[in-house]
Amino acid sequence: MMSYFLPPVQMSPIAPQGISAPQAISVDTPRNRVRSAPLLLSAFLLLMCGCQSPLHRVHLDHPSMGTRFQITVFHSDRDHAQAWVRTAWNRVDQIDQACSDWKESSELRQLCRSAPHLKPVVVSTDLLQVMKKALEIARASEGAFDPTVGGLVRLWRRCHRAGRLPRDHEVEKARKGMGIDGIIIDEAASTIQLLREGVAIDLGGIAKGHAVQEVFQLLEQQGIRHLIIDGGGDLVLGDPPPGRRGWRIAIGTSNPQAPSNGTPLKLLIPGRAAVATSGDASRFTEIEGRRYSHIVDPSSGLGIEGPHQVTVISTDGAIADALATAISVLEPQAASDLLQRFPGSAALLVDPRDGSHQVLGEMPLAPNSDGSVVEKGASALYYEKCPPGSVGQ
Repeated sequence: MMSYFLPPVQMSPIAPQGISAPQAISVDTPRNRVRSAPLLLSAFLLLMCGCQSPLHRVHLDHPSMGTRFQITVFHSDRDHAQAWVRTAWNRVDQIDQACSDWKESSELRQLCRSAPHLKPVVVSTDLLQVMKKALEIARASEGAFDPTVGGLVRLWRRCHRAGRLPRDHEVEKARKGMGIDGIIIDEAASTIQLLREGVAIDLGGIAKGHAVQEVFQLLEQQGIRHLIIDGGGDLVLGDPPPGRRGWRIAIGTSNPQAPSNGTPLKLLIPGRAAVATSGDASRFTEIEGRRYSHIVDPSSGLGIEGPHQVTVISTDGAIADALATAISVLEPQAASDLLQRFPGSAALLVDPRDGSHQVLGEMPLAPNSDGSVVEKGASALYYEKCPPGSVGQ
């Protein structure tokens, strides 16, 4: 699944609509380390400070966490904005070093290699926070999101490359060490204790969301409020440009053969939210005539059958990231029940074969007079066929 930020179109100047919870941005990429399209933000903004000063657009990108992070901000002081965006890259790399399940030298990999632990192990604040949220969502989703699924994920990667399904004895072996009941976290002491040998923790479905949220908070503390952060498909939106309704996001199809390909859904998000998308646009395999995603269902040990795509809007990047993974596994009713446990969260389920969609929860979207509006309770979905070439690549 792909998501794009759309450049501003002819919109009448309307004061930004604030939402108490952080607002969202869009993602035009699959849940797996999707590459997100360049953010095409073009506008001159006026900041009232005695005289009218233009807000300068600053856009920088940075490779980290197996993907490419992009930040676009508007600020009256270009040098100030650039300096703090570069500082933000250091923060992303710090989180990567703590939470990566790819890097042999990462704190997470070292923690797993030393298991089982006779005593609790002191860990970094980042690893502790991400693990705490991962266990919270694992419990709430009844295992649809499971950070101990690392052994199954690695097995599925090998079988994906080989073009075959895993054998029963392989799945059984990969399950060794699974179970969140084998993890003890002491937040006050900043420790984690892994009780099982062979445990393989995979934070790939939550760590990038944590990273974009941390970067958002860092930049906002420096007075940078008009910004959008894209961590390979995990996004956090700040305040929209003054005079704009919000951030316009396009969510494309993950099925290149679908008739609707190139005519994505478009969301108009008032601002200050987190958005995450899971899908199998580029990372999937076809085995015996069936299509499987890179996202593994912990209950079966197999990739989810597709095509599928899920977009979650929430109040926090890590929560949106993990919920998008969990909802990819769940049936709609169970997904709806899960969302109710996280206030301010909603999901858009899209069938990439025909573009049909279902909204779960109340999405903080702004209606737009250009296209049709699909309403669900107090929420509204702005849906329109995008003109060719109106979105990024």
